[in-house]
Amino acid sequence: MQSTPLRFALAFAALAALLIGGFEALRGTALERFLVETLILKPTAALIGVLTPAEHVQLLGRRLISLQGPALNVTRGCEGIEMFLLLLAAVLAFPASGRRRLQGLLWGSLLAYALSLTRLLLLHYTLTYQPSLWQALHGLILPLGPIVLLALYFACWSAAASTAAPRHAA
Repeated sequence: MQSTPLRFALAFAALAALLIGGFEALRGTALERFLVETLILKPTAALIGVLTPAEHVQLLGRRLISLQGPALNVTRGCEGIEMFLLLLAAVLAFPASGRRRLQGLLWGSLLAYALSLTRLLLLHYTLTYQPSLWQALHGLILPLGPIVLLALYFACWSAAASTAAPRHAA
């Protein structure tokens, strides 16, 4: 069966809906708290502690609380998990070998994780030190920037996966 852009788009949309819907079903569970609080927010608080130890940042639930300024409340969608799920859906929907997909997921996951932590760091520092920039950064640049970077990663990965795929003679 020939792979087409339409087939990819439909598979991507179906997988993304299933993955994001599945994650939504996990909201409030121990697994969701582990993913968000343990894997994303605790490392973010630790990084802030390393970069600016005088802030004495603490994590209380989903709030990064600093002695230097207001608390950063990390709400649904701000933790970056949906961004990872979109990448997962795209890599799984793309016609590539299992090895290529595994490589794409490994490197893409590392990138998505780094972008999630960086986004939260930038939001914290903006809220603490440049609150006048909050609206622009929180509302447009920091939600869109990581998605654009992941889309560029996927474009590069999928182009490399396409050229590495064996060609069949006509």
